[in-house]
Amino acid sequence: MFQRPRDQKLSDRQSCALSIIVVNYKSWPDVGTLAESLGKSPGFASGEAELVIVDNASMESPPAELRRGWAGVRLVLSEENGGFSAGVNIGWRVSSGRWLLLLNPDVVAGPELVDQVLERIQARESAGVQPSGITGFALQNPDGTPQASVGAEIGLLRTLIEPFFARARRKYLNVDRVQAGPVPWVTGACMLVDRQILDSVGGMDEDFFLYYEEVALCRSTRRLGRRVEFDPTIGVVHLRPLQNRPVSPAIRVVTRHSRLVFFQKHQPAWQFQSMVWLTRLEGTIRAAWAALRGRCEECRAWGQIRAIAKDMGSGTQIDGRMVRDIAFSASGFASAVTNSPHFESWVRTVAKDKDTEHDAARMPHG
Repeated sequence: MFQRPRDQKLSDRQSCALSIIVVNYKSWPDVGTLAESLGKSPGFASGEAELVIVDNASMESPPAELRRGWAGVRLVLSEENGGFSAGVNIGWRVSSGRWLLLLNPDVVAGPELVDQVLERIQARESAGVQPSGITGFALQNPDGTPQASVGAEIGLLRTLIEPFFARARRKYLNVDRVQAGPVPWVTGACMLVDRQILDSVGGMDEDFFLYYEEVALCRSTRRLGRRVEFDPTIGVVHLRPLQNRPVSPAIRVVTRHSRLVFFQKHQPAWQFQSMVWLTRLEGTIRAAWAALRGRCEECRAWGQIRAIAKDMGSGTQIDGRMVRDIAFSASGFASAVTNSPHFESWVRTVAKDKDTEHDAARMPHG
């Protein structure tokens, strides 16, 4: 059983320069390959780097080689899937590195990545200037072409015009125009974070179950007066980015919730309420369209999205774990998470609201 060492200070543990954090969920083959490759770096043998693998309650057991472990590699098995932010926070709390490198499991990287990042850290610290709080590195598709990894500034106008862009570019800046230096935000697939940033903000925001959490962290970093930068001289291959994959109804619920959370916390109130209205409208139209085509899962998911937007707009707090449970329900996936008291409470509230609306519709007018 994993217990979070909340009271353990970094000074109480043997520290290193770099902690690589990989959050896994049902991706053990990818994690095993990545760990084996990174473990060949001299940085692990010298104690300059460590690898922390956090499993977010995958149903499968870890591979035997990971269970046995080796020098510089730590495996943490979480009791629940609290989302990407929750997994990163577990890794942050048990790690000892001054710097944290977040890597997706489906990243292909050789041992030279560790050495390159360590050299970058040493060069910036030796220069005697404050380094960037967050640095994103270049991503490539498996065919060697550039993959979008730097995001555009997110706001209401950008969100309104996103549907007119190709899906792979909706949140991101054009890869041909991105240059090294300060940027609005970088993707969490390969992101270097100063530990002091997480210490200052209390970790990544667990109100996001998945997606937009790195956007929020970059926004918070800039508010602290630290830079967010892009460094294309270091790169990895990213095998399966979301923008290149079909989106399931459950993931659609999660992404719409995350967008609402971002607008609620990081945009003006009028933009958040506008996004609530737009999301409710979108949910109504898309649910009806899915029903006409006989797509029951999609119809349920869009109905849940509409209800989430309505509740959040009226002040109900729906965090990452709650939307996890709602999304599983919307997808029709039979899971123990739907027994969550948070989920049951939310369902009762939605049902009560619907009954009230129905009774009001039956009342005589005039």
